[in-house]
This record gives sequence, C-alpha cells and structure tokens, in this order.
Amino acid sequence: MFTFYSCATKTLSPDIVQKDEIIETPQIIVEPVINSEDDTLTAENIEPAYIFEPPAEDKIVLTFAGDIMAHTNVTRMNDFSLIYADITSLLQSDDLSFANLETPVHSGRPYENYPSFNVQAPYVDAAITAGFDVFSLANNHTNDQGKAGIDKTLEYFSIKRTEGVYSAGIKEYPSSELTYEIIEKNGFTILFAAFTEIVNSLAHIEYFDYISTSNTAREILKKQLISMRNEHQCDLFILSVHCYESEYVIPVSKARKSFYYDLLDCGVDVLWANHPHVLQEWELIEDCNTGLLTKAVFYSIGNTISGQRYVYNFDNPGAAREYTGDSMLFQIEFTKIDESRPYITFSKQHLITTHIDSQKNSLIKLLTKEFIETQDKKYKDYYSKRLELLGKIKGTTLCR
Repeated sequence: MFTFYSCATKTLSPDIVQKDEIIETPQIIVEPVINSEDDTLTAENIEPAYIFEPPAEDKIVLTFAGDIMAHTNVTRMNDFSLIYADITSLLQSDDLSFANLETPVHSGRPYENYPSFNVQAPYVDAAITAGFDVFSLANNHTNDQGKAGIDKTLEYFSIKRTEGVYSAGIKEYPSSELTYEIIEKNGFTILFAAFTEIVNSLAHIEYFDYISTSNTAREILKKQLISMRNEHQCDLFILSVHCYESEYVIPVSKARKSFYYDLLDCGVDVLWANHPHVLQEWELIEDCNTGLLTKAVFYSIGNTISGQRYVYNFDNPGAAREYTGDSMLFQIEFTKIDESRPYITFSKQHLITTHIDSQKNSLIKLLTKEFIETQDKKYKDYYSKRLELLGKIKGTTLCR
C-alpha cells in the first residue's frame, strides 16, 4: 500500500527511493442469478454475470534536470551523443524529460562561449535524441545573440514541436502574457510555462518571458497564473523559474520559499527553478486534508552539463565551484484515478557528475559507487568526497 508522510517535515537523502507496493484493484465478478425455483441453469431463467471494472488509473513519470550549458570545452566535442550516453536509458524510460537550455540556437553563427553563448542545431539534437523532450528557454542568456538568436531558437523549436518536443519561454510577437505549452501524455493534460527573473541585457526582452522581482510584477504574475490555470483545465501545471538568486550558493532563503508557496497557491503543481548552477534542496508537498503528496518544488537542480568545473580542485573537493560539476536527475511519478487530482506515488533522485575523460570529452556520468570504483586513486578520492558532500543536500516533505 502507499505510505504517505505525516504533516511533520521529513528529510530525504538524494539516494533514497520512495516507492511503495501498489495494490492492484481486482475485478469483482458477480455470479449468475437464477430466476426460477428450479436450480437448472437455462437461457430463460438466468441473468448473465457482470463485472465491476476498477476505476481507470493513469500514471506519468517525469524527469527534471538542470541547466544545459554551452561552454567551449563541451561544444568543441566531435560527438555530442557521448555527453548523454550514460543517462540515455534513464531518460528514455520515462514519459517526459525537462531541461533548461541556457543558450540560443542559431545555426548560421558559430558556437560561442560565455558571456554570449550560441550553439548550432546538432548540439541540441543530441540532447533530444538522448531523451529530453521539454525545454525551458527563458533565462539570462536567451538574448545573447540578439533578436536574430531569439528568432532562430524559436524557429528551431517550432520544427521540433512537430516531432513531439515542447518548449516555452520565447515569443514570436511582443506580449506581456506568458507563453505556454499544452502537453497531452498518458491521459494527462499538462500546462507548461517558463519565465526568467534575471537578464544580462534588456535588449528584446519583450520577445521572451521576463518577470522582474518587483512586488508589482509578482502580483501581476500571480494573477496570470491563476487565469492560466482556470482557462486550461489541466491535470498538472508545471512552471519553470530562472530565479534571480546568487550563483554557487546552496542555502535557500525563507523569502524565496514564501514566494514559491504563493505560486503553488496560484495553481502550480511543480515549480522547477534554476540559475544558481548548484544543487539545492527540494520539497514534496503533502495535502494536509488528504495526506497525499500532490506538489513538488525544486529550488535548483544545478548544471546537467557545463564547463564550469573543467579543472578539478583535488586539494579541496568541497570548494564552491566544485558543486557546479554535479547535479541530479529527479524522477517523479504522478497517478490519477478517473478524474481525481493527481498525486505523487513515486520519486527517485539520480546524482550525476560531469566527468572529463582522457580525450577531454565532457560526459554526464551517474555518480554512483560503481562509477567511482572505475577511477584511479586521485579521481576515486575526489568523487567519493563529492558523493559524500552531495548527500548532505536533502529534500523534505511538508504539509500545506
């Protein structure tokens, strides 16, 4: 049977699997009824047996990743598929995989490094082939290549939309309204939107979803979210937030949590935030009335792939920049019965690390004890310490 947490907060380590035995609802067969004093079964004196079917049950497994960056040490690789080889089977085992693409996609321009990123189509194609199929495009690098970069990124994802790849965060025409996607999958209707609170330049911000951190802007945002939820009768509302928070900082402020809880109260079910480039805590939210886990908040999942930790600090594996090379793939299963409100029935966290191989390729590796054992002593000691430190970043459940 499912076990749900009480209203008390409970801490979850990154390597804990929360999955309980599911009890299948059996078919109930009613025996034939004889309409005669004679016990002999005949076509005239028997009502046919009938079956009570169990309620229809739909499930969807979602994977949430962090930032896909475009630093030179990654984009100079000859085979981008190598980046994702170790996690491809995991991504392809779910129903939808979400990532934040922190670069424009302009194939008419060269690959560019920080501070003005650009990639060409093959770089994103590799992520899609690996299994990512929902992208947040609103962040502080959206306009790195000006209006042309925004247009080309929109053009790329408009084509990919016909192949079942979804995105939100940039616009064809100036508008103060959030862009969004309606995704139909496994009997679920998902509303997906994305916005950024931070920009590196104010150029062309009317062409992507930018919401400032002013009180006025946030109140307008809340009204928009309520309106979107009311207008689109979805099962799940997933919101990507590229937050205006300090980079490389792990603790999450009380003010930020309070704001995110306000957004949950506006109808958001999964709040998926990024920008700090390091893994931060996460929360699963319990409905105090039903005891069911119904919402999730990811404060920052960190870098899925980047070049921010290209040189390892073997002498100090706990240094702040070392956290930019590690992240998590967070898998979560929602279940709904008939038209009931979806609830969380399964979650699992997969720690990952960006590993530089002997050919200087940047590869995403599952950060497991098995992987660590394949390394020589210097790397084994380093990754063992990283695994220990990441284990201190925990999730909680809380009742609201």
